[in-house]
Amino acid sequence: MKASSGKKTSVLDKMHDHFMHIAPRYRELRTTDLGPLLFITNKMTDLCSIRAADIGCGTGRYSIKFVEHLGEKCHLFCVDNNMAMLRHLREHFARYNISNFTTIRSDSHRIPLQTDSLDCVTSFNAIHHFSLQNFLRESSRILKNNGKLFVYTRLQDQNANTIWGMHFPSFTKKENRLYELDELKAAFEKDPNLNINSVKLFEHHRVYPLEKLVEQAKNHHYSTFRFYRKHEFREALHKFVQNILNHYDDLDKISWKDQNTLLVVENVQ
Repeated sequence: MKASSGKKTSVLDKMHDHFMHIAPRYRELRTTDLGPLLFITNKMTDLCSIRAADIGCGTGRYSIKFVEHLGEKCHLFCVDNNMAMLRHLREHFARYNISNFTTIRSDSHRIPLQTDSLDCVTSFNAIHHFSLQNFLRESSRILKNNGKLFVYTRLQDQNANTIWGMHFPSFTKKENRLYELDELKAAFEKDPNLNINSVKLFEHHRVYPLEKLVEQAKNHHYSTFRFYRKHEFREALHKFVQNILNHYDDLDKISWKDQNTLLVVENVQ
């Protein structure tokens, strides 16, 4: 299912260019799910002080909510390999006068943080961009004993049930980076220090006008769209609109349910 090494390098280059390009509009194009974030921050409220890292933080959509909910007792390391994303994160945090954070430009498998130094590591909708086993190894290294790792992601079967998976031609075929739950569990089993405590399912009711959906697709709000050639994308977008017209009566209120999965993991050394 996953790409070979040569193809993987090409994908990484494509994704770097994608996020450099989309960084200025990323927060307005993507949806931030508050349910999992509230679940995570509630797990951390008993701690007197919190050192945490958000890996693959992007422009900080989840990072800023994390800091806002936990307040000054939290210091968050915002880690991403894309300098444009981190620049917009810093600007966004500055607008809200938030200073208890540090940005780090880094790959997910070479995180320049001290061993046994963090209470919490989070990753929101990003692990399909990582070298998974290396990310887990680094997370285990930087987490304290009994520290928590929270991985929020969309599984392959969940992707198939999104508005894009159901109606945008070849979307699920193009997106071959996502994992199934069994794959994730098997990856965690390879690391003796990381124990999955629970797996939580989150369901989100979405309602969008067709105009907004077309705007999101044209602006490549999902990196999946970068895998289409230009003529292929134009044809797929046209077919997507036709599919929506055939399946929905009210084009101002196109509704569906998205599902995502949160893995709650404890680091036991």
